[in-house]
Amino acid sequence: MRQRGRSLAVRFAALLLACGACASAHAQGGPQARRAGPEEPEAQGAGGAYGLEKSVNEFGVWGGGSFGAPTLIGKTEGTRLGLVGLRYARVLARGDSLALKYTIDAFPVALLSFPVAELVEAPPPFTSVVRRERRNITGAGLSPVGFQLNFRRRERVQPFAQASGGFLYFGERVPDARGAQFNFTGDFGGGVQWKTGARRAWTVGYRYQHVSNGYRAPLNPGFDSNLFYVGFSIFR
Repeated sequence: MRQRGRSLAVRFAALLLACGACASAHAQGGPQARRAGPEEPEAQGAGGAYGLEKSVNEFGVWGGGSFGAPTLIGKTEGTRLGLVGLRYARVLARGDSLALKYTIDAFPVALLSFPVAELVEAPPPFTSVVRRERRNITGAGLSPVGFQLNFRRRERVQPFAQASGGFLYFGERVPDARGAQFNFTGDFGGGVQWKTGARRAWTVGYRYQHVSNGYRAPLNPGFDSNLFYVGFSIFR
């Protein structure tokens, strides 16, 4: 599991470096880069009302939940995760068709649900049985380091790829007394941002979300989720 965790970290780093390299290359504005003319102010750029320009700020809210529990990194099956997020993002660089954003997500509400098994012993001649139920734990957290690369930045519909990392703090130890309340998070994914105007946009996306205490406790089960979400943003 440690090797798989290191493999994911390498993939995160590679994705972020690739995003930065692509955006920086396009931001150089080579010979084919389109320049704003007298009738095309830089404030709107070549993309008109839908263009993402450098230093634009984004404020948004989003929420979603998981519908599947893979075990690519974590080993807990049947995991369900729900998140409500508040987002701030800023365009760091933009080129002819790409825009690179730095993102911060705060999670005032997080719900982690997973199955637990408990052995219920019965006196002879009865047989002991294993009782299965779900445990639901709430928490909150922050993802202070994230990057998002928007493609077709001048168009109304903009596909994107993203990755971020942070933590979740739960009200109880996860998964039980042998675990920890403080858990690290890492995610990567993508989606589509649909701009309904110069300052508004809807987002539909997917994240592969991993939650782990980083072996800071005797028990580190790890939780993976296929998380789908919807959000709304304004730009200033």
